[in-house]
Amino acid sequence: MSHPLFHLDAGLSASLQQQLRQQIAQAILAKHIPLDSPLPSSRKLAKQLNIARNTVVLAYDHLLDDGYLVAKERSGYYVNPNILENSVVVESIPADRDTSGQAPDWQQRFKLRPTLQSNIIKPADWQQYDYPFIYGQFDPNLFPTNHWRECCKDNVSVPAIRSWAADHFVDDDPMLIEQLHTRILPRRGVWADPQEILITVGTQHGLYMLAKLLLNQDSVMGIENPGYVDVRNIASINPAQVKPLPVDDEGLIISDAIKDCDCVYTTPSHQYPTTVT
Repeated sequence: MSHPLFHLDAGLSASLQQQLRQQIAQAILAKHIPLDSPLPSSRKLAKQLNIARNTVVLAYDHLLDDGYLVAKERSGYYVNPNILENSVVVESIPADRDTSGQAPDWQQRFKLRPTLQSNIIKPADWQQYDYPFIYGQFDPNLFPTNHWRECCKDNVSVPAIRSWAADHFVDDDPMLIEQLHTRILPRRGVWADPQEILITVGTQHGLYMLAKLLLNQDSVMGIENPGYVDVRNIASINPAQVKPLPVDDEGLIISDAIKDCDCVYTTPSHQYPTTVT
């Protein structure tokens, strides 16, 4: 599936329509397709690329919505003559110009280097393991596809969009809060008022917020040893002093070492990573 400007690969994860749309946009921005010039008809381009005509039509429609193309009645699609007005012009630098000392040394400017911390590495092919001892993943075979599809369908209705598309400012989704308050948390023995429930994007986000609220450079945070690596990293970049606390076959050992800590992070139910309780 090729064209002098476009080369589509059915083996890629991106759909043919997405590939075509991206390649046309890149060709316009690179000025390979002149401004205000006509594009091939959807029928002609589909035949050249050996793809469905509807694929080309959808790509053109998206490019029209994105401002790359304009439609002229009884004439077809043309490159928007104004598409490059707001583009950034990059000045080419002559090869003989001395650029030493001009580029900033970003390595020196960084106050933190989180990438140098030790992180948990999960193998990409974990599903091929007989016993993948990792967390935070789920078996796709157990995914509730039908229920998920039904929920997605319900939430793209006009009344639903008007509800969730609004900016609720400091409030989280009230229906989600209600489900957490009445169904999820009580089953785990957690009793909280709705105003005490805060939605985060994940565990690390929640821990980061807590660290910002509870820790400073003078704080000492106790963490289990061995324990959750991300907690240690989050505490370190705030920054705070991290104090390892030993665990045994029942979890965290309660000792005088805790007295020196301003706060302690522990996993009392199924300790991480030993899973003891």
